[in-house]
Amino acid sequence: MPGLRCANLSRQAVGCSLPLVSVFAWMGWMEALLEWLSEMEWRRVFPELVGKAAGVLLGIAISWWVLFRKRLKYLDRLRRGDSDELLFQAHYLLPVDGDQGPDGTVQLLFRNVAPRRTIDDAYDNPSARETLRQLARATTLNAPIVPTEGRVGFEILNDAASILTGWLATSSMPRKVWLFCMTCEDRNVVRKECIRCFLFQEDELLRFADWNWCRKHVRVERPWHWLRVVTLHRIACYHQDEQIALPVALDRSIPFVDDQRQHRRVMRLALGICDSEVATSEPCEVDWDDKEPVLVQRGVLMSSPTPSSPPAG
Repeated sequence: MPGLRCANLSRQAVGCSLPLVSVFAWMGWMEALLEWLSEMEWRRVFPELVGKAAGVLLGIAISWWVLFRKRLKYLDRLRRGDSDELLFQAHYLLPVDGDQGPDGTVQLLFRNVAPRRTIDDAYDNPSARETLRQLARATTLNAPIVPTEGRVGFEILNDAASILTGWLATSSMPRKVWLFCMTCEDRNVVRKECIRCFLFQEDELLRFADWNWCRKHVRVERPWHWLRVVTLHRIACYHQDEQIALPVALDRSIPFVDDQRQHRRVMRLALGICDSEVATSEPCEVDWDDKEPVLVQRGVLMSSPTPSSPPAG
């Protein structure tokens, strides 16, 4: 079969020629590469490569360091409890053992009534944010109310109240008059460093003005909530002083005309808030004989009128 034999021979010849073509092509590419490398100006290329590589590595290192430090900063704030948040909390007094009398024993509860927000989210003005942070740092356990003053302070307080009333505008609960104030409890003694906007029923808050009543008749939900009793006592005393110091005529001042140099830091708001809270634990009695020496060391006045809050800034 001469035809088949010739066909097989031709196929073998083609198969042998393909590797040769590949080798020649590869050699051609290598020659072109060597020629390109030989014509390259290495005195300029090498420094550029080294410089760019060093720049890229340095940029990566700096970015990693910045992100790492930022993460460490956030972790440190979390450990210290510095959340930079606004919390809105309502306070309730529940009778203990069904004692409904004015001098009966009560359990203090406080609950969040609106979503929390950060200061940056609540205030779009950078100046207002920084002013609020400075005012918050000026508070103490003896004077826990944020000492807002002037037009800027009034706007800061009014904006916080507007945020809360906006959230509760569609509440189905019946509206009642609540007292509202901005506080920042002493950042050296509380677990979480943040600005708390407190709400109270006025008749319940005024009961806290009597420190002897607080000692004898107030129970708390958790052992560490005793600090809130002290805070409410100081706020109640301040509210009494404010009622005397600021005449009723100031309530009729026009915010857009007057400078609001003096304004009420305890405001009245009509809000629909649930007033039927339940306790999550048994009433806890506070050992005030053990706590009062600590309060005296920190300059907390008990059973006496509250002086004006510390000056702003």
